[in-house]
Amino acid sequence: MKKALPVETLAQRPSKRLIKTAAILVCASIIASCGGKDKGGGDGGGCQNCGPGGPGGGPGDMSLKPIADLRGALGLLVIDNSQGGAKLMLEQHNETVKKLGLVGAPTFDLAAEGGDSFLLNPESSFYAEGGGAQGSGGGGAPQPSGASSLQKVTESGEVKDVITVSDSNPDAKGGGGGKQPLPKVLTIAVSPLKDVYIHFERPFNYKEAPAGVNGWEMSSGYQCQIFKLKGGTIDDLKSKEPEADNMECVDNLHFIDNWRNTRNSVFQFDKHGNVYYPGSLPNGGKMVVYKKSRDGSQSQEMINSNICVQDFLVTKNGGVFYTGTSSCNGGGGGDGGFFRYVSPTNGGSVREIARGWWNFIFEPIAGATSDKAVFFGPDPRSSSTASWNTACIFKFDPEAGSTTADSTSNVITCGGDIWAWMYLNRKEDIDSYGRSYRNGGGAPSSAWKSEFKNRCESEGQVFAGGGSQISAIKQDSADNVYVIGNVRRKKKGTLSCRMEVRGPHCVVNGDPQLTSKYADATACLAAAGTWYDKGSCTNSTHTTSAACLGASATWSRENIGYNGASGDMCSSSSATASDVFYNGSTGKQSVTSADGNSQMFTVNDLDCQTETASSGGDQWTEEYKGFAKVNNTTKTLQLLSGATEQAINLWIVKDVPYYSSFDTQQGKYFLKRGTDAAVMAQNFETYNMSESGSDDKLFFDGLDFSNNSYTFGSIGLQAPFTKEQKSGLTGTVKTIVILPK
Repeated sequence: MKKALPVETLAQRPSKRLIKTAAILVCASIIASCGGKDKGGGDGGGCQNCGPGGPGGGPGDMSLKPIADLRGALGLLVIDNSQGGAKLMLEQHNETVKKLGLVGAPTFDLAAEGGDSFLLNPESSFYAEGGGAQGSGGGGAPQPSGASSLQKVTESGEVKDVITVSDSNPDAKGGGGGKQPLPKVLTIAVSPLKDVYIHFERPFNYKEAPAGVNGWEMSSGYQCQIFKLKGGTIDDLKSKEPEADNMECVDNLHFIDNWRNTRNSVFQFDKHGNVYYPGSLPNGGKMVVYKKSRDGSQSQEMINSNICVQDFLVTKNGGVFYTGTSSCNGGGGGDGGFFRYVSPTNGGSVREIARGWWNFIFEPIAGATSDKAVFFGPDPRSSSTASWNTACIFKFDPEAGSTTADSTSNVITCGGDIWAWMYLNRKEDIDSYGRSYRNGGGAPSSAWKSEFKNRCESEGQVFAGGGSQISAIKQDSADNVYVIGNVRRKKKGTLSCRMEVRGPHCVVNGDPQLTSKYADATACLAAAGTWYDKGSCTNSTHTTSAACLGASATWSRENIGYNGASGDMCSSSSATASDVFYNGSTGKQSVTSADGNSQMFTVNDLDCQTETASSGGDQWTEEYKGFAKVNNTTKTLQLLSGATEQAINLWIVKDVPYYSSFDTQQGKYFLKRGTDAAVMAQNFETYNMSESGSDDKLFFDGLDFSNNSYTFGSIGLQAPFTKEQKSGLTGTVKTIVILPK
C-alpha cells in the first residue's frame, strides 16, 4: 500500500536533520515468517535478522533486556552514531541551500574526492575520544549503534551512554549467534508528570516468548518499539540505580512505521500525563493516533485508520489538532487536505477548521486555558477554492462560536489584502478612525486622513500570505507569535489625491498648496510657483478678482481640478481645512469682498503610490525569507531579521526566540537572538538549540564552517557568547532533551 509522505520544508525540522524518513522498514513487518514468503505472496528470501528463536531455527531466548541508566543525568541526547548519519548531515545541508534558495551559500560535493572530508576531521565531535567514528572500524572496536544512540549529559558535563545490554545476552550486541542487535533510539520524551518514554527505530523482542510461540511475529505481543521507563519519575531515575529490565512496553501490538519527523518526538502528552502516539497495525501500513492513560490501563483511538494523518499536536487539556486527508492515495494534496480539531469535551466531537490545502502549519496557543490554535493556510471563511491569494495566519477558537465565521479570525492582515490595511477598511480601523469615501462614509475624519498618510508614507510593515509561504509558527507563554518563512515587506509610498480647488492658491511642481504656506502671489512666485485665481466678474471689464472686488462687483469663482496631486492638502487636518470640504455647489461660490475670497477645496479621493517602480508582480512589497513577530495591536508582522538575511530555523527557549540565518551579503551562517538581533555565532550552521540546565548558557550543535567540523556544546547567553565543546560525544545530535528538576 502506498503511504503518504509528509509534506514539509526544511525550516520546519531543525531537530531532525539526521533522520532518513519515509517508512521505517522492519524485517519482521515485511516477512510473515522467517525463511518464508511475505503476506503479499512474494518470495521473502529469508529474514536477515531472524535468529535461532524463530521458525526454522533452534530454540533459545531471543529477547533483549536493555537497561536505561539515567543516574546523574542533566539532559538526554538522541544521536546518530554512524558514518552514514554524518554524511546525511552534509546532504541535508546541501538540501537546505537548494530548497531555501540560499544565494551564495557553500555546498559539499560529496561525489568528489574529499567531498566528505568532514568524516575524516579528527577534531569533529562526531568522533569518540580515543577512537574512530562509530561503525568505521578505525581507532577502536565499533560499538553497538542501539546502545550508544541515547546518551546523557551529566552535571559535570560528561557525555555517557544511557542504555546497556545485559552481559548474559552477549548476542544482543551483534556478536554472532543470531540475536538482533539493539535498534537505535530515534526519539525520547518526558511527560509533564516526569515519566520518561523511549522510541526505537524498529521493534525488537523485549521479552522471551514461551515454547511454541513465534516471538518474531509482530502480532505475537513479544516485540515492542515504544517504551516507558520503570522505576518512578525522572527524579527517581536520576538518583537510583536502575532495576533490571527497566523498560516497560507501552504498546506491543502497534508499531511506528510512518512518522512525521518534523516533531521532536513521536510522544505527546496532556497535563494529566496521558501519552499520545502514532501507531500502525502489523503489515497494516496506515497510521492511527492512540491515547493511553498514564497507568497504561486504558487505550483510545483518537484518529482512526480511515484518515491519512500528516501531523498532529496535543493540547494540555487533551484536545488534538491534526492535518490529513481522507485517503492516503492522494498524498495529502490540495484537493482533499484538511485541518481538524478533536475536543477533549463534548464527547470528543470533531470540528473541521479548514480544508483544501497541501501544507497547513499550526501551533496551539501556549498558556491558554482553553484550546486555541494559530495556523497558516487558506481562509476557511471563503467559499472560493483554496488558493495562495487567501492564505494567511489565522486563529481558531472553538469557544468563540459554532460557525466557521465565529471561530476564525485573522492574526495579521494578509498579504493578499494589504489594501484593506492601507485604506483602513478593516473592522478595527473603522472602529478607530471611522469610515471614508472609500467605504461609504463620505468625507473622512482628520484622524482617518492622518493615519492614511502615515501608512502610505511609512515602510517596513511586514505581511504574510497572499502567495508567501510560512514554514514555522512558534509561540511563547505570553502568546507572542513568531514566524519563519517568506514574508512581504512594504515599500515607502507617496500620498496623492484627486481634488478641486476654488479660490486663490499657489501651485508648485504641479501640486496645489495650502495658503498657509503661500498666502499671496508674491510668496508663490518666490517659490517658483504659479498663482491661480480663476473666475469671472459681473462687471465684464475686470478679469482679476482684485479688480472685480475693488469695483464692488461680484466675483464668481470657478473650480480647478487636479488628479494625482500630492502634498499637505491631500491629508490636511488643520482647523481651516476642516471647514472647506464641500459637496456640489456649496462653499462660497460667489464672493463680494476680498475677505470672502479665500481658498476652498475638496478631496474626492486619497491614493498612495510606491516611490520605486516594479517591473511586475506585487508593486507594494518585497519578499524576504525572514524571521518576524506578530504585532497584536496593528495585526502586522515586525521583521526581526535583516534585509540581507534568509532565515532558516527558529527556536524559543525560556520565552526567548533564537533564529539561524544565512546572510547573502556576507556569505555566512549566523545564530542570533531574536529580541535584539545579537550575533551569538557566525560562520556556523545551527541545527538544535535547547536549555542546558544552567541559567546562563544553552546547548546547541551544528556545522562549523571555519574548520569544517561538527560541534556539540554550550553557548553563553551574554556577550561574548562563549562556546564550549562537549567531549565524549559519539555521534551527531538529533534531539536534545533537558530533564526537569
